[in-house]
Amino acid sequence: MEGDRSQTPKLAIFIRTIVNWNERWGDWIIEELVQHGTECFCISPGSRSTPLTIAAARNQGAKSTIFYDERAAAYYALGHARATGHPAVLICTSGTAAANYLPAVIESSVEQIPLLVLTADRPLELQDTGANQAINQTQLFGTHVRWFFDPGCPGPEFTAEALLSTIDHALSKTHRPLSGPVHLNFPFREPFFENNETDIKINLIQPPKTKSYVRYTASRKILPTKEIQDLLKHCPESGILSIGRVPSNSLDPIRKLTEELGWPVFADVTSGLRLGNNCPNRITYYDQLLLDDSAVANWGIEAVWHIGFPPTSKRWLKRWEQNPASQMVWIADHAERHDQSHNFRWKIEADIAEFCEHVVVGLQQEKRADLVQSITQQWLQASERIEDLMVQHFSVNPEKKEINEFGLVRKLTEIIPETHGFFIGNSIPVRAVDMVGSGKGADIPTALNRGASGIDGLIASACGYSSGLQRPVTLLIGDLSALHDLNSFKLLADSPEPVLLVLLNNHGGGIFSFLPVIRQTEIFEPFFGTPHSYDFSSVSEMFDLGYFNPDSISAFESDYTKAVRENKSAVIEIYSEREKNPQNLEALQQKLTKSAFESS
Repeated sequence: MEGDRSQTPKLAIFIRTIVNWNERWGDWIIEELVQHGTECFCISPGSRSTPLTIAAARNQGAKSTIFYDERAAAYYALGHARATGHPAVLICTSGTAAANYLPAVIESSVEQIPLLVLTADRPLELQDTGANQAINQTQLFGTHVRWFFDPGCPGPEFTAEALLSTIDHALSKTHRPLSGPVHLNFPFREPFFENNETDIKINLIQPPKTKSYVRYTASRKILPTKEIQDLLKHCPESGILSIGRVPSNSLDPIRKLTEELGWPVFADVTSGLRLGNNCPNRITYYDQLLLDDSAVANWGIEAVWHIGFPPTSKRWLKRWEQNPASQMVWIADHAERHDQSHNFRWKIEADIAEFCEHVVVGLQQEKRADLVQSITQQWLQASERIEDLMVQHFSVNPEKKEINEFGLVRKLTEIIPETHGFFIGNSIPVRAVDMVGSGKGADIPTALNRGASGIDGLIASACGYSSGLQRPVTLLIGDLSALHDLNSFKLLADSPEPVLLVLLNNHGGGIFSFLPVIRQTEIFEPFFGTPHSYDFSSVSEMFDLGYFNPDSISAFESDYTKAVRENKSAVIEIYSEREKNPQNLEALQQKLTKSAFESS
């Protein structure tokens, strides 16, 4: 955040008649946010929030989007902030409107995504009186926010300087010391704005419009040279470099590290390195290779270095817990504990890009043994065999009038254009991409709401992600996720950049078919299968969206390519049979374990 107002005069207000403080505060709050470069304002209509809404509407620097639904607004803001790294701003009225932000606020907190929540509130005299739409909004989001503050009703007692520094501090707290959501609560008394502007004479002496009121200089984590020296000194010859979700600015340094270190690389689907041919020594199908514990055990994993957030693969997480390597090191740019195995004995907190650069320099000064390349080649060759087997498995009869969900995901990751971003839903979609996604498709930015792994708000998140990236996005989700977020079909229709919704409709909760509870036949279908007979053609028509319903893999490829070419948001709905998903996956995995290690 920039700005230097040490030489500017104090704010002074000379009032000839009554000033509407609500209106003044609204203007100052929004303008101060804009001065910090904040652009994305997500607004849900409401009366009590009028001062903030009017100010955002009038401010040319504020890019405002209006939402019917506060939950969708919050997820859109989350997606935008995920893409840009800068907090989006949420504005809503009092009561349950604010409560609808909670799921996205939780995701923002867990995934450390900056978010600024501005809620309007009833004034103190209306609290605990039965007044309409008045609830206790103090600490509404509990421990999920980095900071909460309520300055009270607008008025001269809380000075303009205090208000502006509060806004600056709130923005700072969305980034430091740990990125996440911040909640500011503003009680407003009526009237919310003056109807007769000519009766108000205000001479407002404000600092230059190009500067923010308080300048914050971010602290920098200094990585001790001794720590790197100790790490390299105790670095074994063989190991695994594991990569979870990391900041986008660290991807190139990580690529250099993977090349210099020479170890096999397990890149999670959230990392931005799992898809595309963009990561040296990447073991694209490590999740499938871990199916055979006995074969992998003979490959001498002496160390695991994990960078970033935890991985998606349950098999990889299980190995950490049950068969940890001699050296387990976790590198992250924060101090949170993310090790559910409790077996990582060395935690390095550092800027990830800087860490990689230091280690690369250290490695370049050493001679690496041939053993490193030998072991890595074993993994690469096994992964290539998996690749060949998948090509054979999924290329059989693409005209067949029955779509295997894993086969469809495989095809999508092969054909998604490099001009797109990729947003992946939870449950089956994320697991399918992680397991069978092609490593030879386009190098594309990839995102998921994987912090709390909910199925809510995924369409809104993808639309916000597209807005932040300023490029088209392909969204892969299931039918229950789409039903959960029906309001957001409007966001698809209104998205400036196309968002292509690839919708796997197996008419229920397909993920539960993989769980032991499926054997409880009497209760499984009504209580877990959540069956329905809906399709999404009517809702697509309602929002004037293009709609496709391919009945084979080859038809899907044709329809998807057409939708990309038309460059408009569209829905591509694929019907499948969820009860066959476990059978299809089991058949694939049996083929892989039988052949992949034949020359190991």
